[in-house]
Amino acid sequence: MSGTGTTSTITLDDGTPAFRKALSPAPTGFFVFEAAGLQALYEFGAKVPQVYEVTDDQLVIEMVEAQDANRISHPEYTFGQELARLHRDSQLAAGPDQTFGSLEGVYHWFLGAARINLQPTATLYESLVVNRIMPLTQRCIDAGRLDSAAFDMANALTEHHFGASERPTLVHGDLWAGNRMVDASGASWLIDPSCHWGHREQDIAMMQLFGGFGPEVLDGYEATFPLADGWRERIPAFQLVPLLVHTLLFGGGYGAATLQAFEHTLQGGA
Repeated sequence: MSGTGTTSTITLDDGTPAFRKALSPAPTGFFVFEAAGLQALYEFGAKVPQVYEVTDDQLVIEMVEAQDANRISHPEYTFGQELARLHRDSQLAAGPDQTFGSLEGVYHWFLGAARINLQPTATLYESLVVNRIMPLTQRCIDAGRLDSAAFDMANALTEHHFGASERPTLVHGDLWAGNRMVDASGASWLIDPSCHWGHREQDIAMMQLFGGFGPEVLDGYEATFPLADGWRERIPAFQLVPLLVHTLLFGGGYGAATLQAFEHTLQGGA
């Protein structure tokens, strides 16, 4: 997404090649949020670049040499299994007091270049709808990028549109194909997270939004940690946050796609 800064390769003092992301001036907590997300994903078994340095204006991380996943034997099924284990293990580790939303100790939250609200909440509905979908919808309307009827649609969303209740799950939060890298060994790496405690179908829905993941990914996921019945019909509901962010940042056809997602969800697709 635009507004996330510039990137470059650098060499550390000890000769180690590294990848640098910089933005000056950056919003408060911008790179701290990303670094915290990488650490949280690592703690639950994901392969992520090591963080070498994080400051107000830059993030320096391990260099990962990406390869074309299509040229490497069977990384997709394995990646599906790995994502399922990340979701399953974090869900199992979530204690009875685990809230939806922010990682502990993080107070500024972003999806791409857009500020979002990940203030901890007791329910998924509060986190997704009250704190993100409704405010983002209003911001899009105020910016002239979404029809005002969208706010009534957002207000009509209920808990049932997001399926049966599940315990909070650590999600990547921005899992489009560009934020998953495959190295020469076929190992999958996760980068650029908008990491928080949410619902695992958020990651699944984001993976469907722009394509780039083969069907074998879902095969591997389902074999490891099956999704609840009806998950395919809930995809538009769980795509609303990224669609709204894209509408806010880019406008164009994203506004129409957002309205379609609202309509599908409210017409009984969930």
